[in-house]
Amino acid sequence: MKLLSSLITLCTIQSVISSYCFWNTGCPYKYFSNKTPYNSVRGDIRDSAIKLTGCEPVSIWTLIRHGQRNPGTEFGIHMKAALVISDYLKSAYEKGDSSLCAQDIENLRNWPINKDLFDKPFQLTKEGFLESEGIGRRLKQAFPKLLENLESNEYLFRPAPGPWMAESVNGFVQGISSKPLTIESPRPDFDILSPYDNCPRYLKEVKTNPETYAPSMKYQSSSEYLVSKDRIQRRLGIDYPLTPTNITALYDLCRYTSSGITNTFSPWCALFTTEDLKVMEYVADLRHYYKSGYGTPMSELFGQITLTDLLKSFQEAKSGKGRKITAYISHATMMDMLHTALKLFKDDAPLSSSKRKPDRKWRSSKLAIFSANLMAVLNKCNKGPDDYNVVFYLNEEPLQAICKEGVCTWKEFEDKLTPFLNTNTEFCNDYPNLRRETHQMTSPAYGEVKNSFRFLLTKNHPPGLTLPAFQARVPVNPLGSTQLQGSITLNWKNIDNFKSRERIM
Repeated sequence: MKLLSSLITLCTIQSVISSYCFWNTGCPYKYFSNKTPYNSVRGDIRDSAIKLTGCEPVSIWTLIRHGQRNPGTEFGIHMKAALVISDYLKSAYEKGDSSLCAQDIENLRNWPINKDLFDKPFQLTKEGFLESEGIGRRLKQAFPKLLENLESNEYLFRPAPGPWMAESVNGFVQGISSKPLTIESPRPDFDILSPYDNCPRYLKEVKTNPETYAPSMKYQSSSEYLVSKDRIQRRLGIDYPLTPTNITALYDLCRYTSSGITNTFSPWCALFTTEDLKVMEYVADLRHYYKSGYGTPMSELFGQITLTDLLKSFQEAKSGKGRKITAYISHATMMDMLHTALKLFKDDAPLSSSKRKPDRKWRSSKLAIFSANLMAVLNKCNKGPDDYNVVFYLNEEPLQAICKEGVCTWKEFEDKLTPFLNTNTEFCNDYPNLRRETHQMTSPAYGEVKNSFRFLLTKNHPPGLTLPAFQARVPVNPLGSTQLQGSITLNWKNIDNFKSRERIM
């Protein structure tokens, strides 16, 4: 009876997988963690701007993540190696081993390769530029009187270091004004836009600390992840085991080559079911949470440092000496830290490495997407000289969680941010008793991962390693990694399972 039940379950699962065709899916899953295209999930400040009777906007402050860019060097290498999978999928389909649909296979075969995606790491894409330009343009249309004919002392635009940051702020400024406006140069030594980059303590205890990434790695050993991994394996129908890094490379092809501007999803997304995409999203959520969210107490402190600029900016505007608009371009890491400092999107318990919580508040697909932005608008009202309020927006939608109906009185605003003035970066060199918000890692595999992580941070592959030759009847993994067997050991063959990936920016 148990055998019959198992066979029925297996057949049901296979039937569900076989019946799923991505190409004609009416509403594909669009949440790709920090690589989610902005236009797929954004609001529209022109429609959502809160108009208060007797009030007019006098100043805007915003921090915006850079627009869509090409992957970093390491990611690009894995993604480029993964392109050969389309040939193997066609073969698997013709043999009846793949459950992908014929049109999905054809779309993959006809997918045009953009060499810039791999050859120009970190370069802002056309989509990314249009994302930034669109934010500026809609902001100008939402607040035309405030942002018309800006004088040099009425605005400040500055990016964090990096050419993709510079291009993003160029796009934003083009959307704001048809005439040239001055853009302030980045500050490479220390800047409120990325204070963590100049903090030795953060770099040592968080960014390069194996414990930071252990929850995400442990989740890749959970039953939920392994079920998804097996489902992808059977859906593709290829005859060699995929590693987590192989799967991530295919996932990256899906999300880096989807467009919110044209509302088109990459044919590479056909390799995943909706449930698979949710699992991959959670892998990234864990990294964000423990690297730049509530999983480390330093996140809150860095966010407070940046938010003091918002407070000072509006205090100056309130006194009649401030700017009409202040706009910064930064990283996903900084977006996470702002949310943490404001106590937004905090779950009752830390994110678990053993099981995904579907209704969690911490979602990188909403908080740290390409071109994610936090805006604050200072309004002056007519009930008296001190009658001001502040409205917050996240991705062009009112942020109602921060104050009642998204509108903070001036007192509420000052009460929230004034304590941040006491925050400084002295903790970067001192070592008070700050504790990471995480679970004890009791898995035997964790000790092995922990002991090998320093090696994995610096070692990508052995010198001279080339893409494998594909020989007939030999189960070679075409995505660039030798098959893994046995227990975890310190040699390059197991890097694909546990290697440290590019920083989340």
